Amino acid sequence: MTKPTNPYAHAYADFLRETTEHQLVVLHDDGLYRHLRIQKPGTRAWSWDITTWPGHLATSGDIAEGYMFTRELDMIDFLSVSRRYRAYYSDGAPSINVRYWAEKLCGGRSHEVKKYDADVFLQLVREHLAEHEEIGDEAQAFHERQLTLLKQLHELRGLDEAAQMELLKTHWVAEARVTHFDSSSHTTLARQRRDAAAAAVDRLWSADDLSDEQFDRLAKEHDWNGLAGIAIERESPAERAAEILDEAGTYVGSEHEARQWLHENSETFGEDTWEWDLRNYDIHFLFTCYGIDLAVRLYREHRSQQAETPKATLLSNRFLRFLVRSFRALGRPRRRANHPAAEAVQP
Repeated sequence: MTKPTNPYAHAYADFLRETTEHQLVVLHDDGLYRHLRIQKPGTRAWSWDITTWPGHLATSGDIAEGYMFTRELDMIDFLSVSRRYRAYYSDGAPSINVRYWAEKLCGGRSHEVKKYDADVFLQLVREHLAEHEEIGDEAQAFHERQLTLLKQLHELRGLDEAAQMELLKTHWVAEARVTHFDSSSHTTLARQRRDAAAAAVDRLWSADDLSDEQFDRLAKEHDWNGLAGIAIERESPAERAAEILDEAGTYVGSEHEARQWLHENSETFGEDTWEWDLRNYDIHFLFTCYGIDLAVRLYREHRSQQAETPKATLLSNRFLRFLVRSFRALGRPRRRANHPAAEAVQP
């Protein structure tokens, strides 16, 4: 089964590169009161601390400065990623619900951890274009089916590539001339150009030279009624969408600039683009999430190792402590007892 792509792959790769040698240091561990430090031995660079108390978990340090989460009594349990989702993504990253974690920040700070992201803006533009009725994926698929049918039709008619292209050019010129007039225009020139465009479409799709057998076979292999007799754009839907996406790429400098461009292109994108969220989670918050996950995992391993310590070793340690106390007691000087009989003896 193919694993999904991590939406924060870049941040996770940076985090892994800087923390491969990090270890857990337990500074305090008393029930729900904990102070954990994650660091590379010998340096505090790229280190961070996790502090917990009932109902809270706070982070501090180089890469997780100043965040406090609250939800359940034991926040270590609450922010634990289950084993099932440990290596959820294709890059080995855990499946952390970043949005949900952000909602658990104290003081309503969830809005602070998202920043404008040009990549998010372009991705939303790309997704909208893909679903667009005229230039989306379905329109492109229809266009390609038209071209496949038209090419086979022209080959059956015995037309070479030059003759096929000439019919297409005549069709495109006629269509371009029609676009200068409103569809409701009834002037003589407008009617003449619409008639010329219709005649060009008829010549383009003419099957008069085909035998009945050839036409029946062609119609059976393709959706003749759905594809034939319809104008073919000079530019494919994919080409038109690519031009729009390229234009959007010149307006990524700021959120204001991006939203202004969307507003100016409302004919393509609609009037509700103000609802689009052009932000993404800040890399520092993503580092914090990955840092908490690593700290929780190392702490879990630490507690598991403690629980697996053999009882014999515990008994041996207790016996050793008993012997130490006994030897210390033997080495202490004894006090002389003030016994009445001893006081009665005279030198």
